[in-house]
Amino acid sequence: MFASHFKDGTLLKVWVQPRASKTQIIGIYGDSIKIAVKSPPAGGKANEECIDFLSGILGLPKRQFTIKSGQSSRSKSIFIKGVAPDRITVLLEHAMGRQV
Repeated sequence: MFASHFKDGTLLKVWVQPRASKTQIIGIYGDSIKIAVKSPPAGGKANEECIDFLSGILGLPKRQFTIKSGQSSRSKSIFIKGVAPDRITVLLEHAMGRQV
């Protein structure tokens, strides 16, 4: 599953596809959620856009998000402070349903 309990929040496994035509959730990719972002990976722009996108979808401030691993990789672990994994899963699945 792409969202699991970690300390006082959720660890979200994300696979980021930079330089996409549109920023959106693509779906499930292995044990991660795949997110396409328009930004290139250079200078951390894809990371920033991924956090901005997740923040908007989940309705949480960006300060609650921390990239724990994968700063320079497509495969990332993002910590979301103060929110349970089941809540993150419901919100992301709802967002995927709206995009279809």
